Amino acid sequence: MTPEQIFNKSGADLSAEAQRALDGTRQQGAANAESARAVIDRVMDRKGLTDQARQAAASRTFRQAQARAEQLVSEHIAGVERFKQSRLDRAFGARGGDAQSLMARRQAQQMVTSADEDWKAMDLLKTAQQDGDTQLAQVVAGHAYSMGWTDVVDQWNHDGAHNTAIAGLLEAQQLPDTNDIGWRMGVAAEYYVDKPAVLDGLRDHEIDRLARDDLGGEAA
Repeated sequence: MTPEQIFNKSGADLSAEAQRALDGTRQQGAANAESARAVIDRVMDRKGLTDQARQAAASRTFRQAQARAEQLVSEHIAGVERFKQSRLDRAFGARGGDAQSLMARRQAQQMVTSADEDWKAMDLLKTAQQDGDTQLAQVVAGHAYSMGWTDVVDQWNHDGAHNTAIAGLLEAQQLPDTNDIGWRMGVAAEYYVDKPAVLDGLRDHEIDRLARDDLGGEAA
């Protein structure tokens, strides 16, 4: 069975773990925005507050909600990155072992530094496979994957022995590129907290000043 049969890269359902990474903290983001709106609504309904006190309370709540939104965006991005790294670790990471195994892995990592072209990596991989050196083969495959040498990775899995690892890598590839500026802007927009109407017309520094004021306008 090929990796594509195990996991159809173009249209497969993501695993529950991958879906959680993709969903990130969206529910918390929605709850954060809704909580801010509710607090500000209560402030607006309180009797005996001056307009400035209402603005001060709204400013504090708004800035707190914005700070929480920024934190959630960072957590969302980190979650996607952790998922991708987990799939790399499962495919090419060390599985522990005794001192001799650890030494062999370090030697393999040193050897692979000389494979600065795909054909060198292919030669090293085939030699490792012929010798039954699975640890060296895994290290070479991991290096090849990081370099984008798919033919070398395919050779590592030529007999289907690593279908599960390849399927995990294909799934990770379906998740967004966390370094893409457009994607990051889109994520930030999902967590955006609307500025309360009571603050319309105020500049950022004015909102910051009001947020620092203690005018007795906190909502219960």
